Amino acid sequence: MSEDRINIGFIRKPHGLKGYVRVEGLSDAPDRFADLDRIGVELQDGRRESLEIERCSRDGNGWRMKFRGIDTTEHAERLRGAYIQVPEEAVAPLPRDAYYVFELEGCAVVSDEGEEIGILREVMSMPANDVFVVDTPNGEAMIPAVREIVVELDPGEDRVVIRKIPGLIS
Repeated sequence: MSEDRINIGFIRKPHGLKGYVRVEGLSDAPDRFADLDRIGVELQDGRRESLEIERCSRDGNGWRMKFRGIDTTEHAERLRGAYIQVPEEAVAPLPRDAYYVFELEGCAVVSDEGEEIGILREVMSMPANDVFVVDTPNGEAMIPAVREIVVELDPGEDRVVIRKIPGLIS
């Protein structure tokens, strides 16, 4: 499997006695799993496997999945905590000026005056707007991802430019 893989789901726990698992989607695409025949999983110990999807259906806010060869609760239990992955090239293209979270995480965050601020570690999805969690020399900074603050997103150059507002970053 390719090293450039994107997490699109998380296996929560086994479901029932026949090898089904409950999956939490990590994608904004509500039907992300509906058209997949095969996925990669990264197990908790870091090993990766390729699994063929036998059945897949919506289950409340998540999914219920059955993989070929996983036929008992015990077999399904070893998948608990695994991330479901697809190759980076398998993600759907986005409109211009839209980016996936994985493209932004790890980018350098700089001010519009050229000052290095830190590294974008995480993008938190919040009700009002996303929040960039940035590791700075002075600790963690939480920066609202709004137009008034974020001047430029350039994942191709591994860079996010923000307008530095007094009190935003210590």
